Amino acid sequence: MYYLTIKHLTPGMQLAKSIVGENGNVLLKSGNTLTPTVLKRLTDMGFQGAYIDDPMFADVEIDDVINDELRTKAFVALQNDNLLAAAELAKTMVKEMKYKEVLKLDLLDIKNDKNYVLKHSIAVTVFAIVLGMGCGMTQEQLENLAVAGILHDIGKFEIKKRVLNSKKIYNQKDMDEMKKHPIIAYEELKDNPYISSVSRNAILFHHENLDGTGYYSLGQEKIGLMPRILRVADTYDSMTAQKKYRDALAPSEVIEYIMSNAGTLFDRTVVEVFVRKFPIYPIGFVLKLSNGEKAVVVSNERNSMRPFVRTFDGKTIDLANNPNYRSVLIEGIV
Repeated sequence: MYYLTIKHLTPGMQLAKSIVGENGNVLLKSGNTLTPTVLKRLTDMGFQGAYIDDPMFADVEIDDVINDELRTKAFVALQNDNLLAAAELAKTMVKEMKYKEVLKLDLLDIKNDKNYVLKHSIAVTVFAIVLGMGCGMTQEQLENLAVAGILHDIGKFEIKKRVLNSKKIYNQKDMDEMKKHPIIAYEELKDNPYISSVSRNAILFHHENLDGTGYYSLGQEKIGLMPRILRVADTYDSMTAQKKYRDALAPSEVIEYIMSNAGTLFDRTVVEVFVRKFPIYPIGFVLKLSNGEKAVVVSNERNSMRPFVRTFDGKTIDLANNPNYRSVLIEGIV
């Protein structure tokens, strides 16, 4: 399989992974063939891309780090505002990911505009657990972090729909409204005996920057490890997602942004773990090379910046070591 952004999908392609709609149910099952009508519908709904099946890349497999059933249950719990159920499912994610010994993340979660906040919360939970594992957190710490991850944006449910659904870049009034969401979430959870104080504080401070330029301008000595992890996880998922007012950025672009702001916006130690766990060019992504070729990433274990790729005529290339490709640049993703 390989991943293509929405503008590069064409009729006749076959889905390799199902696409989930706004209500958490499967909108299009894997194996379905894309038609012009389906493509228009996906575009209109704001989906950012899809994984495509192709015999040439049948050996390129990307497994999700949590199973579909668990992901759907978490989606429904958030959708129904069942926060305690969502929190328990977040703890289950920790157990499942530790059991699988998740080392890094390649699979891109396909979101659209209408289900973005819910799927974003689940993605941030998964990303945060990976980062927390990389930082050597205990089981209890990971569970508290996961709960903070899945509930970090519940304050947005109270924000006016005109702000969340705006097709324009937020103006200052909108931004002031949006900045209330961590406080709203904290207030909603502060008297809940099942949500720990460390989870609540992580939610409250997940938009704080080390240099004091966050929502509440805190000094870095007041920002614990959990909100620092959420800050990175939240930024990565937000910037790699399609928005009404901008296209999704490539993982390589977002990783560069996070790396360049280590020590100012983001914690250096967390960023170091992040760079190890989140590949610059995930498996299955189609790369555009400077020699005009397009190739699918088939392995990034040895070198995430210059991975093993396979062209659409079946040629496998080690971009890091093939002498014929040393001067060939990766120009972007397709």
